[in-house]
Amino acid sequence: MTQSKYVRIIALLLIALPLVWIGVRIHHNQGYVGLQPDHQYVVTYQMEVVAQGPYKVRSFLPISSQRQKIQLRPQEGVGLPSILLEGPNKVIRWQGTGGPTQEIQYQFTHTGQNIQYQLDERLPLLATVPQGVLTDYLSPSEFIQSNDPRIRREAERLTVGKEYLTPAIRALFDFVNGMASIHTSELTDAVMALNRLEASCNGKSRLFVALCRSLNIPARVTGGIILENITKKTSHLWTEVYIGDRWVPFDPLNGHFASLPGHYLQLYIGDEFLITHSTTQAFDYRYVIEKVRVNDYPVLAALNIWALMDDANIPDNLIRVLLLLPIGAFLVSLFKNVIGLKTYGIFLPVLISLALTETGLAPGLILFTSIVGLVALVNVPLDRWGIQYNSKIALLLIAVVVVALGLMKVLHTTNWLHASAPLFFPIIILTMISEKLAKKIEEEGIRKASELYGSTMLVTLAIHFILSSVSIQNFLLTFPEVIFCLAGLNLMLGKWIGLRVMEYRRFYKVINA
Repeated sequence: MTQSKYVRIIALLLIALPLVWIGVRIHHNQGYVGLQPDHQYVVTYQMEVVAQGPYKVRSFLPISSQRQKIQLRPQEGVGLPSILLEGPNKVIRWQGTGGPTQEIQYQFTHTGQNIQYQLDERLPLLATVPQGVLTDYLSPSEFIQSNDPRIRREAERLTVGKEYLTPAIRALFDFVNGMASIHTSELTDAVMALNRLEASCNGKSRLFVALCRSLNIPARVTGGIILENITKKTSHLWTEVYIGDRWVPFDPLNGHFASLPGHYLQLYIGDEFLITHSTTQAFDYRYVIEKVRVNDYPVLAALNIWALMDDANIPDNLIRVLLLLPIGAFLVSLFKNVIGLKTYGIFLPVLISLALTETGLAPGLILFTSIVGLVALVNVPLDRWGIQYNSKIALLLIAVVVVALGLMKVLHTTNWLHASAPLFFPIIILTMISEKLAKKIEEEGIRKASELYGSTMLVTLAIHFILSSVSIQNFLLTFPEVIFCLAGLNLMLGKWIGLRVMEYRRFYKVINA
């Protein structure tokens, strides 16, 4: 058997066996149900009541919607509650007589999905508001004083010169989101939050709604629980604004603009209290939340990465980067060996593409292109002055740091780069490419270095669009066996001896002959 056939057989086995194993896992996990592992949460209300006489406890149950699916579970505990609708909410009530400590429990399952709305930037600010139920969401209330002169003045100041609805809402949102966030059990109304310029979720939400209503924009608060795999007592308040023909969510505390994560459990609409009870009783409560994953294909998994991340509390970004590196390296090899595009090494384009996912595509491209241009410019006088290579690299890195800091300031100020964007990894990549570019300029000149940078970024963008796919990432996390398939593909690619795509034009006449 020749060496080439031996390598080919190994490559085919590395490709075929993991695919067969993945098929067996899917079969034994009752079929294929999608690449996006759905997180479900089992939520249990647990309450303890000690009363000398009759007692009453009132709370809310979630309602299924476009964003969340609710499934009630078999109930255990003291007494059967009464459930009824009150306006847009589903209310649950317990009542009974006093005695020893009594346990009240109610349990349901929540399956949520992330939601993001694309807002029309051309909707007029002073649009006609639909009549009927929306009228209630334009009027002031006890804690949402939209008719207070201070609220009106602030809303008008923030939206001066803005003719369209979306920019006006964004100005109000950025103001409230930018206020200091505090944790407090004190009830904070809209005016109090404005006066103090700091608040928790309830104060920020009421202020944002009051600012909207003062401009004749229908808005309301809504509440529930941010689901985590813990036991907690804290609930959460956020907002919804009526835009176009639908209610759009906003969380001015956590910075979710026209969006809401899938682990937000909505329990009620309106300025309510999640739990109320009669004052003649001793009362305690907690929310027991258990995260359950429904389609991670655990049966026959050699390594269940989802369970590993949960049990060991490993950041999912770390695992994603580890799994994406091999597929990115394979793509670079494909571009270099089959297509014929040159790049700065194998791993650098992959690292740049991963860095772009941290910064965002547009801000990342601005950062990288500006740094490359800076290195090319600064390198010219340093060469003329005869600065030695090591000292020159140190000077270039100083210039990179200074310009990177300035660019980050500009990008943050213009909201191109989110304040929470992790930048340590991208900055390290910037310094690496700066050194490589400087060396290339010294060896082959600015023109060749610029051409190599251009082809590197072309490959990087192609890899970025592939690796940023959530479906691809979740497939790798669910079926890490596919890494062996990549090993087989790399073996086959390593034996490639044909013409590269870029070479067909060069050897066109020879091929025809």
